Amino acid sequence: MAPLDQSERGDAVMVSAFGVVVPILASSPALREAVLDAWQDALTDGPPNTEPVEVNEPDVAAALHHLSPAVTVRAIDARAGQLVMLHAAALADPETGRTAVLVAASGTGKTTASRTLGKRFVYLSDETAAIDPHGVVLPYRKPLSIIESGPLKTQVAPSTLGLRTTDRECRLAAMLVLERDVDHQGAPLLSPMQTVDAIAAIAPQSSYLPAVPQPLHRLADLIHLAGGAHRLTYSEAADLEHVLVALLGAGE
Repeated sequence: MAPLDQSERGDAVMVSAFGVVVPILASSPALREAVLDAWQDALTDGPPNTEPVEVNEPDVAAALHHLSPAVTVRAIDARAGQLVMLHAAALADPETGRTAVLVAASGTGKTTASRTLGKRFVYLSDETAAIDPHGVVLPYRKPLSIIESGPLKTQVAPSTLGLRTTDRECRLAAMLVLERDVDHQGAPLLSPMQTVDAIAAIAPQSSYLPAVPQPLHRLADLIHLAGGAHRLTYSEAADLEHVLVALLGAGE
């Protein structure tokens, strides 16, 4: 990695993504302020350990829209082979750090679930749940991508949305495969999965899993650490709160 020169280091915005410090270089003071606002919950003083992500689009909204996946890719590349990284939201009980990982494909409800439940539970990520071999779920407090108007999603910091964050250690306690069905009636349906079926469902929703030593064994170990995996069928994100309360042992 080429080191930042002195002027770049002073101007760079450092953000933390599951332990990776990614420097962001904005092309204008206005864009830098927008980055600081959107990424305020992920800011860190740590030294960078990846190449910088440069943002130089003149339109601030477009720049922020494209920045989030660029930072994510940079961090995922840096942790390849070290962590199990799932396409998942991660929400933790604020008192105990017990964490539910909600696995789902892109565009199928992770951000909505995070935004809805993150006022009760701690928001760790709405996109990438990065888990170490001991079951520690590392935070990635990126902005949430909110659909407002037009083709670009607005990037909003978790705390701006009223979501909870924490610096305490959070550990995997529940592994859930989300299945949103708008026609589902009644309470969410929580169905236990056989480990082989859980692996088949979860492995495709991962990044660099083959780079992890003994990847399927590692994933199976995490599933067992969580007490098994469950398929969670539901209609609306608000309906998931009581399920997570029961699974994480959170107080009412």
